[in-house]
Amino acid sequence: MIGGYRRYVVVAALLLCACGGPERGTLQPELAFRISGETGLRGARDLTVDRAGNVTVFDYNDYVIRRFDSTGTLLTTFGGTGDTAGRFEHLMAIRADGDSLLALDAGSWSVFDLSGALRSRRPLADTVICDHPRLYPDGRWAAGCIVQATAEQSLTSRRADGSEERQVASYALGEFFPGVEAGELFFINPVQARAYLYDFTPDGRLVWMASDRLRVLVSRNGVDETLFEAEVTALPFPEEERAALEERQARLGPPLFMNVPYRYQLVHHLFVAESGDVWLYLMSAERTGLLRLSSTGLERGFYTLDADFDVLSARLTEAGRRLYFMIRGPEGTAIYSVGLP
Repeated sequence: MIGGYRRYVVVAALLLCACGGPERGTLQPELAFRISGETGLRGARDLTVDRAGNVTVFDYNDYVIRRFDSTGTLLTTFGGTGDTAGRFEHLMAIRADGDSLLALDAGSWSVFDLSGALRSRRPLADTVICDHPRLYPDGRWAAGCIVQATAEQSLTSRRADGSEERQVASYALGEFFPGVEAGELFFINPVQARAYLYDFTPDGRLVWMASDRLRVLVSRNGVDETLFEAEVTALPFPEEERAALEERQARLGPPLFMNVPYRYQLVHHLFVAESGDVWLYLMSAERTGLLRLSSTGLERGFYTLDADFDVLSARLTEAGRRLYFMIRGPEGTAIYSVGLP
């Protein structure tokens, strides 16, 4: 999807670099290693990287957690499917924190040491199944969820016991998927509609935004304040790809729903670095690449990505001033990385 824009993006970046202001440049991620063969992942879901550069990932098909060194050598394997301590019924997210690995299951929060030994496990007050929660070491977490009871997509922040602290934002799925009925069973592709992007600052505040508007907010004591905002223009979705999706949409019926977009979403990734800087992967007519903001919302830099993979499909994390990308493909799961300015 991105290949047709890549040459344009690099040329545009070179023109922008001469304009002064915040730092500009191009980042070139390199392949760190590929996970395949006996250690291959059928459904790589999430990754986290510790300060030593060891990469931990988990497989969504069997909830097995695998930890690799920076060259791809398998160090340890643990977890798996089950309802006993150390196993998972619906593993949703992991996070390295010092000498610990945090793991969020649909009904429990577990802490392991880096060898995979279980240190503690506590049940959550509510059972919640969401895509790609973001974890904070004190047990709080945030996640965007599709709520079938109300036919909404919502972003919620949650306490350490899993109970809802507050609903940060929500919208009716019918805006993008006409025919969705509240309370009924339905299946949709949320990538084709508005998504919520979110992460925690080092001091525990939630940074979030909606993917169809360049407006970054930060939560302070339950109140959302605008950190950064700018007007940008979304790129049109290619006509040939629209036609293919329209044909596929015509063959679908409830409970399957598909949205055929006219434009790409403006922002596809958000993460907060250990330094407190907020990074966005922006895709617009004006510029496409990584926008770097200070913790106070000042623009510190803009960097295009010269990547040999689809950045939109990547799972991102940052550690030790390096950005890591996890890419699933027919040849296995690839881990790329690049140093951040």
